[in-house]
This record gives sequence, C-alpha cells and structure tokens, in this order.
Amino acid sequence: MRGAKERGVRFVPPNVIYRDIIGKGDIVIDVGCADDADFSQHMMAAHGVTAWGIDPTRKHAAALSRLSAESEHFHYEPVAVASRSGSLTFYESDENVSGSLLSDHVNVIHDSGNDYEVEALDLRDLASRVGADRIAILKLDLEGAEYEVLEEASAVTLEPFEQIFVEFHHHAVSRYRQRDTWRVVDRLKALGFDSFSLDDHNFLFYRRPEEPCRRKPT
Repeated sequence: MRGAKERGVRFVPPNVIYRDIIGKGDIVIDVGCADDADFSQHMMAAHGVTAWGIDPTRKHAAALSRLSAESEHFHYEPVAVASRSGSLTFYESDENVSGSLLSDHVNVIHDSGNDYEVEALDLRDLASRVGADRIAILKLDLEGAEYEVLEEASAVTLEPFEQIFVEFHHHAVSRYRQRDTWRVVDRLKALGFDSFSLDDHNFLFYRRPEEPCRRKPT
C-alpha cells in the first residue's frame, strides 16, 4: 500500500480504504451495505462507531433488519441514494448481490430479477435522515449512480463528510468510462478534498488539513 502508511490509510476487505482518524461514537454511513453490512460491522468492532446501513434492496431487508435489532449501534434505512430525493425505480438482481438504479448496469442487463419503486435521498437529505452535521466517513457503493450524485453535490452538501469512500463503476455501466471517474475525482479535489487510490477504481477522499470539517464544540 504505497503511500498509505504516510496517510494513515487502512484497508477493509474486499475494497474499502479509510484514514484511521475515527473515534468512538463517530457516525459512519455505509451506503450500499448489502445483506452483511461488513464495513459497518468492521467499523463498529474496530472503532466503536454508530453505523447507518443504507440499502434499498428488498432481498437484503430481513438480514439488515435483524442486524439492526441485535445491535444498538447499527441503524438500517431501506432507501437508495441518488442525485435527487424522490421515488425512483430500483433494479434488483437475482444472481448478484448488487442491483442498481441504472437500467444499463451489467447486472441488470444480464441477470434475471425484478424492479420496484424505492425512496431515494440525495446527500443533503441523507445527512438529515441520520440527524448528524458531522459524519466521519461516508461509504458510497452506488453501482453507477455515484457519478450523478457527486457531479451534482455542492460544497455545502458535502460539508458534513470528513471522508468519502467511493467505489466507481465505469467497468459495470455502459454509459461511463475511466475518464468519467477521473472527472469526478478532479471535481472533489477542486471542492477541497485530497484523494487516494490503490487501483484507480476505489477512491478515498478526505479533507485537506487546512480545510477540516467543522466540529461541534464539546
């Protein structure tokens, strides 16, 4: 992990990276958490955080509801994250864990499945739903919807988030290419984030030292 040690970057299999500046009681939002919410569970065990698992997939609902009932530090919201709040069509895959809001996602094109309407929240409304003005890390696994979400998010919208981990899906959605990923990376850097990646596919964005996220006085 060249350069990771200097930045205090940790790796959580299979693909998440984050800076180890997380404290007990911090809030983590795990968007696209699937049925096991493995990132949430790691962060709760390793750092004592309060985790929010966000996932609209109906076949994941029973497992995530059970995890929420069993842990006072895990909260489950069966919603999607999109560039705008409202009601959207979600495409669920029978064969793969991940579905998508995008009809041209490879899992939607090639898998059997079904579609249904889900509640969608933009990032501003997501932070409001969680009830926090400071979020230690936001993990986004949006299966292609991340491009519109991050291209349309303003600096004010992103202000609560100290770190943002994004899995980009230029490999899985026909309308996007690697150049689109670089365009979003450059945009977030222009909004005051530094970036780090091991593979030009999964990116961590974190606040520059001179531009910390505001903390509420204790």
